[in-house]
Amino acid sequence: MTDIKEFNLLDVRKNSQIIKTLNEVYKLWGYEEVTPSTINDIETIKGREVLKEDEIISLVSNKKLCLRPEMTTSIIKLISTRLINKKRPLRLWNNGNIFEKKDGYKNSKKLKEKIQSGIELIGYDTKFPEIEIINILFDSIDKLKLKENTKLIFLVSTTSIMDLILNKYGSNQSEKIKKSMINLDQDELNTINMDYGFKYALKKLMFTRGEPNEVISELTKHFGKNQILDDLSFLFDTIRPISDNYGIDIQLDPTFQPHLNLYAGIVFQLICINKDEKYVIAKGGRYDELVKYFNPNEKNPIGLGFSISIDNLRKLIKTGPKSERKILILYKNKDLLSKAINEQKRLHSLNLISILELNPCKNTEIAEVLKNSNGCSEILWIS
Repeated sequence: MTDIKEFNLLDVRKNSQIIKTLNEVYKLWGYEEVTPSTINDIETIKGREVLKEDEIISLVSNKKLCLRPEMTTSIIKLISTRLINKKRPLRLWNNGNIFEKKDGYKNSKKLKEKIQSGIELIGYDTKFPEIEIINILFDSIDKLKLKENTKLIFLVSTTSIMDLILNKYGSNQSEKIKKSMINLDQDELNTINMDYGFKYALKKLMFTRGEPNEVISELTKHFGKNQILDDLSFLFDTIRPISDNYGIDIQLDPTFQPHLNLYAGIVFQLICINKDEKYVIAKGGRYDELVKYFNPNEKNPIGLGFSISIDNLRKLIKTGPKSERKILILYKNKDLLSKAINEQKRLHSLNLISILELNPCKNTEIAEVLKNSNGCSEILWIS
C-alpha cells in the first residue's frame, strides 16, 4: 500500500507559502541551504541503526540503496566529505521529501511520502547550542501564523534521564524496563522480576511529566543533585522566557524517546492542538554520536537540529484572502500583439503577475469570462 502525494492547487500554494516563510527565517539566522541526496546507501542507515531494515524503502539496484527515511544522516555524511574543510560551526537548512515504511493492514507495509523542512547546526563549540535551535524553531512557527485557538506544547526530554533511570533501576533487564517506560506499559513492567521498591519507583517515574522545574525536583528525589539535572534547569530557565513570549507551553517528559535512533542528549517535539486534534509539527534533538560516526576526527563533534512537518502545518496555517494582483492583457486587433508582448515584459520587470491572451478579444463580455477563467484580478487593454 502506498500513500501517493497528489496535491490540489490550494495545497501546492500552502506548501510553497510555508517553505518560503521558513526559508526566510533560516536565512535571517545565518543558515545556508543544502540539498541532501534522495537516495541513500542502506548500509549507512543500518550501520548507525537509525532504523530497522524492514522500515526502509529499498530500491532495485546492483547496490544496496534506499529512499531517504530522514534528512539528517545524509547531511552529516555530506559535511564529513564534501564539506569537511568548511569552517565550523556549520549552519545548514534543507527542504525535501522523506519516505517511510510503516506496518499496514494484515501484515502489509504502508509506504508514505512526507514533506519536511529543517535545520542542522554542526560543530558549535558552546555548552548549550540547543538554545539557538529552539529559538529558531519558535521563531519559524510564529512567522507562519497558525489558526486561532491553537495551543502549542514543547515536549522535551533527554536520553541522559533514561540513562539515570536504567543505571539505578535497570540491573540486567535494561531493555525491557526501557521499553515499558517509553510505552507507558505498566503491565509489561509488572512481568519483570525485580525489587518491589524499584518497581514502585519506576511506576511513579513513568507518569512524572509536566512543568520542568517540578519534574526536575521529583527527579532529584530519585537521583540526587547531579550535573545532568543542573544543566536541564539552566536550559529551561533560559528558554522559558522565549517560550512565554511565543505563547508556547513547555513540558518535561523523562520517558519520551524518539523513534529514530539518531539522538543522544536533548530530544523534543513541538505539538499543536487544534479542535481537540494533536499534530506533531516538529521533531528534533542532539546527535553528537552521529557526527563522530561519520568523522571521528571532527574537532567539535556537536550536532543538533530539527525537522518541521509541512504536511501537518498545511492543516494549521491561516488561509487569508488572495490579494495578489494578477493582470490579464487583452487587445482587439492582431496588429497590437507585439505591443502587448512588450507590455507583458514591462509588467514582469515590475514583479507583477501578468497573463497575455494571444487571441484578439472582441468585447468586454468575453474579456470578463477570460479574466475569471484565468483567475486574474484586473484587465489591461492594449490600444
